[in-house]
Amino acid sequence: MSINSIGQIGSYGGSDFGGSGGISEETRRKLIALGIDPRTVTSEAQAQMLIKNAIKIRKSAKIPLPVNVCPREQELISGAVNLASKMGIKVSNSTPVEQILKAISDKIDKGGYDEFKGEFASLEEKFREVKQNENNMFASMNYNAILNKMMLGL
Repeated sequence: MSINSIGQIGSYGGSDFGGSGGISEETRRKLIALGIDPRTVTSEAQAQMLIKNAIKIRKSAKIPLPVNVCPREQELISGAVNLASKMGIKVSNSTPVEQILKAISDKIDKGGYDEFKGEFASLEEKFREVKQNENNMFASMNYNAILNKMMLGL
């Protein structure tokens, strides 16, 4: 997308950025934890190379690796894993949240698990909030990048 006037920036919604469709959920989490925008990565191999290089740079500079970059997302993951285990669904912490929530939803829809509907609804709402916040953050970063380019005349 090229921007030829300030009016175009105001109408920019940030939807032209993508590219993280070819990477796994676990890799996406690692990229975010290392401060790398997963939308700039086009393949799993490229993502793994970026992760490897970022870890190498952090270790050589003695920068500690981030433990919990987003406590809200970690809380969501652990809550989904706990609910799934209560319902007899076997998942791990590396399973994408979307898959865990889908498995829980399917089991509730089959019946017999009505007591978990409230907890599931709460997890779904938290998931929507986390995704919305993440999307807002990326859109804001992209908007700032565009403004920086304009200020530098690039």
